[in-house]
Amino acid sequence: MALFMPLSWIWLLAYKFSSQREKIDMDLDRFCKVHNGCLPGNRRIYYLLSELVDDGGSEFRSLFLYRIGRKRYFIKHTMPHGAILLGFDVPREKLGGGLFIQHGYCTDLSAREIGENCWINQRVTLGYKGNDCPTIGNNVTIGVGAVVIGNVKVGNNVRIGANAIVVHDVPDNCTVCSPAATIVKRHDPPVNE
Repeated sequence: MALFMPLSWIWLLAYKFSSQREKIDMDLDRFCKVHNGCLPGNRRIYYLLSELVDDGGSEFRSLFLYRIGRKRYFIKHTMPHGAILLGFDVPREKLGGGLFIQHGYCTDLSAREIGENCWINQRVTLGYKGNDCPTIGNNVTIGVGAVVIGNVKVGNNVRIGANAIVVHDVPDNCTVCSPAATIVKRHDPPVNE
């Protein structure tokens, strides 16, 4: 934590003068609501600093650094032992505000656009198939381990279930899930543990 203290003042200045400040505020509001409830006025700045400095705020810190344009700095200085937390390949101006990333480890976000107020869980892949990658609408929740690849358009107000593999467009106001587990073979006699 002491390592990040001098950086916090630089990050505060970057926040104050960032062209992405409105989206950062939306992200901060979303993280506040999920973790602590809403924080009005100047208390937001304290929450911003705590999320940037605290070890538990690594998902917010990653998103923040990406928004202010410090992708290389983020990879070099905040990744312990080269561990991959988040991979971003989304144009910053096309990354909507209010994004919440739950346990972002092993999460790869490569998309043409991600809308506002989206919730993305761990081990999610938004990725390329050939030269095409997905477009994600507003208010989309993507479950643990879900994969959305190729030139797929996910509409607004969509929920994608855990481990779902999405390779076709999803219209607005839908929930998509992977098939339920089915028995493919019975062992006779029973398998011993």
